[in-house]
Parts: sequence; C-alpha cells; structure tokens
Amino acid sequence: MANRKKGSIAIPFLLTFLIALLLIGGFVMYIYKSLDMNKEEEIDEMLATEFNSATYEDSHTILFVLDVPEERCTTTFVVMRSVPKEKKLLLTGVPTNSIALIDGKQENLQNVYTNMGISAAENFIEEVSGIEIDRYMMLGQDAFMKLSDIMGGVSYGVTVDIPGFQDTDKEQYLTGKQTIKLLTYPMFSGGEFERASMAGSVMSAMINQSDGPNLAKGFERNFNTIVNMTRTNITAADYKKLAYQIDFMLTYGTAISHFSTVKGTSDGTYFLIDEFYSDEIIYEYFTAKSEDKAK
Repeated sequence: MANRKKGSIAIPFLLTFLIALLLIGGFVMYIYKSLDMNKEEEIDEMLATEFNSATYEDSHTILFVLDVPEERCTTTFVVMRSVPKEKKLLLTGVPTNSIALIDGKQENLQNVYTNMGISAAENFIEEVSGIEIDRYMMLGQDAFMKLSDIMGGVSYGVTVDIPGFQDTDKEQYLTGKQTIKLLTYPMFSGGEFERASMAGSVMSAMINQSDGPNLAKGFERNFNTIVNMTRTNITAADYKKLAYQIDFMLTYGTAISHFSTVKGTSDGTYFLIDEFYSDEIIYEYFTAKSEDKAK
C-alpha cells in the first residue's frame, strides 16, 4: 500500500515538472528569438551604414513651390535641406513678401516669381538666404494631392478659422485638398510670415508622420508620375543617384524632419529678412564635413 501511494504522487509531480520545463523553454526561446531579431536589425543598419551608406557629399537643397491658381492666393515657397548621412531634413518657409535689392531695384519674392519665373525666384532666395539651391519642384493642386496621398496625409493643429475644418484646438487629420487650403490661406493674423512658418511646419509634420520605409517605396514607385505632374529640373538621373541615400534616411531615421523660421521685420506690406538661418543651423546642415571629422 505504501509503495503504491508513492507512485501515485511521483507521476503527477513528473508531469508537472515536464510541463514547467516546456513552458520555461518556450519562453526562453521567445526571448532569444526576440533578441536575435533585434540583433539582426542592428546588424542590417550597421552594414547599411558601413558599406554603401550615404555620405556628406549627398546633402542637397530643393526649393518646393506650391502654385495653385484655383485658390487665388499667393504662392507658397519652402526650402528643404536634406542631409542623408545624418538622416535629417530641414524645412524653411519663405514669406512671399520678402524684399531684396535686385540690380539696384527693390523687388519682392512674389513679383519676381510672377514676372520672371522660377529661376529668378530661386536666385532671389539664394541671395536673401546665403545658401545654394540645387533643384526646384513646382507643384500644382493635382501634384500636391498625389504627394499627400503617398505620404498618408497629415494630422495638424489648425489655429485659424477656415470653412470646412473642424472647430477644435486639437490636431485634426487633413486630406491633400485640406492641406492645400491651409497652406494657401491668405488671412493669417501674422501675415505672410506666419503662413510661411506654418508651411514649413506642416510639411515637416507630413514627413515625420509617414511610415519611412513605405514612403521610400512610394517615392520609388511614383517618381515618374510625380515628375510628369510637376515642373522641375530634377531628373531621373538625379533620383537614381540619390535613391539609396533617400531610402537609407527614410528607413533608418526617426523623426528626421525639422523646420525653422526666418527672422526679420515687417511693415504689414513687406518683410525684410534679417537672418534666414542661424549660425547653429548653418553649421549643422550646410557646413561641409568630412567623414573623418564625423567619427
């Protein structure tokens, strides 16, 4: 009787012990695989960084121009500085009523663009900013809506009362058409300076809120479509040259986009730029750096 009692206790004990081992073993394998997957991701990024990575020579500056006559509003100008090596972008809106002396005559950006075209506007911004612009892209309504679709729209806190927008102080999701209406809204209390600052902020938010890897694939799939919908001097060869670097930046970067505002004075009609970029921004985004110095 005694031996039978011991056996009846031992069998359930052994079963419990084996089940516990299986559970613990499964948990350990799960942790191991998770760590292993994280390690693989780190290795992938390290390999991308070390072999076929972006360099400081890949940095470039693009002038984006939103020109939507349907909205009966002045044009929107945003300068984008891209530094793929450090996985970061800087967007700066330029007030259309910015003034400068052109051939001894005072001109403002909107008039220069309207009367002399995109190349003259590009030269104007180079003059007032002190930086060199590599390429430009002019977007109409359809092109911007296509770009917005690729990026997935944007959630943004709209601080002005625009018909068709939610009456809320919180962020609200904006479609491409709504984003255009916001970017071209002519009645900001701060005038063109506020509109330009908001434009850089909105476009920066669009980039940061998008899914980086999917955005890179979207650009690759739709590059020809976008180019055909815009006026631009960006060529297929330009994109091919920087396709990997753009993919690298969007895939491995986190919250890569930032925006800045210009400093200046306004009399209500014209805006005189005192400082386009601070010394800190110039050093961080525009100063030539060698790979050796970065290490």
